[in-house]
Amino acid sequence: MKKHTLLILFISTCLSLSGQEREKPLHWKVELAGALNNYDAWEIEASASFLPLPYAGISLGLLFTSPYHDVNIGGISQDNQLRWQTTDEHVANQFFALRPGVVFNSPKLWLGRDKEYALYLSLSPGLTLPIPANRQFYIDYFPNKPGTWTALRTERVANEGAQRVFYHIRTALTLEIEGGLLISAGYTCSNFDLYAGSRNIVIEGKKLELPRHSLMHAVSIGIGYRF
Repeated sequence: MKKHTLLILFISTCLSLSGQEREKPLHWKVELAGALNNYDAWEIEASASFLPLPYAGISLGLLFTSPYHDVNIGGISQDNQLRWQTTDEHVANQFFALRPGVVFNSPKLWLGRDKEYALYLSLSPGLTLPIPANRQFYIDYFPNKPGTWTALRTERVANEGAQRVFYHIRTALTLEIEGGLLISAGYTCSNFDLYAGSRNIVIEGKKLELPRHSLMHAVSIGIGYRF
């Protein structure tokens, strides 16, 4: 009798366990974030992360950034006969960069009656790799006379020896909603120089006068999905 009872309990337990839905591991995360930084520039970064462990993984992002104020770069020729100016705005700054890195997540703080929300912190150190590292663009030469805007000639200028590798550290507070939706607010600190690719360009015997900060600071908000 005892054997039959134990057998019935064993079968009931197995059926109960098999009927429970197992939580599917969520190894992938994609995110789109927008930010403002202290170079008076806005950023958009699309990233994908692979997290084989609950609290650690790797990531790769593609960053696009551009100043939101006009950056007019120009000057006077050495003989004072001509004035020069870049043919377009923002040509001296970096536009694209790759961002490989690693991701560390804190344990989740579950919220809601049915624990349908989770809060956690992320730390993401990595590298920022501008593409291309060296910038090149065109400048127009005009007669140094008021009201004269007909270019006499156009020249191409190119940078050499730019720094190719920078570091960044990003921290973020993420709200994960049941179903995989992610909403985050983050801060990134980096030595990324937005104008590194143009700093060695010499025009009329002078290097360009470009904004520079010892560190770049950016505040971001993002939306993503984990699956």
